[in-house]
Amino acid sequence: MRCMHTPERSYTVGDLRLGSVVTMDVLSIEASRHTDELRELLRQRLERFKGRNEVSIREERRREAVRLGLQWPDRGADEEIGMEVAHALAQHIVANLEPDLLSQVIRRHYGQFDPAEREEILGSARAEAPRRGLTARLARRIGDYLTQHRAVNLDGFVTFRLKDYVMDLEHDVDAAVDEFLIDREYREFVRLLRYFVEVQTPKLPEVHVMVQADGRFELRDHLMQPLPDEVSVDFRLESQGAEINLEDVLVSSLITLAPREVTVHGDDAAQDLPSVRTAKQVFGQRMHYCSGCRACEALRRAGI
Repeated sequence: MRCMHTPERSYTVGDLRLGSVVTMDVLSIEASRHTDELRELLRQRLERFKGRNEVSIREERRREAVRLGLQWPDRGADEEIGMEVAHALAQHIVANLEPDLLSQVIRRHYGQFDPAEREEILGSARAEAPRRGLTARLARRIGDYLTQHRAVNLDGFVTFRLKDYVMDLEHDVDAAVDEFLIDREYREFVRLLRYFVEVQTPKLPEVHVMVQADGRFELRDHLMQPLPDEVSVDFRLESQGAEINLEDVLVSSLITLAPREVTVHGDDAAQDLPSVRTAKQVFGQRMHYCSGCRACEALRRAGI
């Protein structure tokens, strides 16, 4: 049996034939993916014209794609409405199409990673979009196109007219992969240190880490007395390009001392220091943050 369908020639760009009536569309948008989300974005962006120059959106199904025909009565508003449409399309590309584009890049160039790893890389690459100011840039590009054309095929537009955007996505993926590999190496390092701590016999009941406001830390024993081989390192050395890895200094010192518990003293910012965060990952539940004692208060006063 022959498949009956409306001949393709019944349609031309910008109009839709319904019986003997031809309705002209001011703008025509064709898309094949996430069309419900696209329609909703258009509705939200065009809501402000309701009542004075209302924009109607008509939908036509075309095999695997959907064509959205936009109409409005006042052609003097073409530029204003066109820019709102451009912003909606830019939002749609970034929010709904970009994850698919990034996934394609990751599968094509980094297929050696498993699905969970690819998902982590995707999330890292996606985080770059807001910092790039991407939506505004795309909206300008699309707006310029719509001033010269009445119809846009979104898939074709991204593929052939946004090649630089796709290249930016490839660079974002490369950067995300580098970050992932560094982070994976760091996690493996922490895992090995954690294992070493777990199998090591504790040598001290407790070690107190006194984090001072001027960027130094000091280690004390369970009686709050400075340890004989106390460690005192200026955190500011890190920003001066010193060859001292402060995370290694604190963690290796604590591992050498092998305390049963570690307590960190200082203000709230002390918990956010990279060296303290790393120590927390290594020592886990053995490490605690002091909720506020005389030593903490003394550290705060010394920092005023």
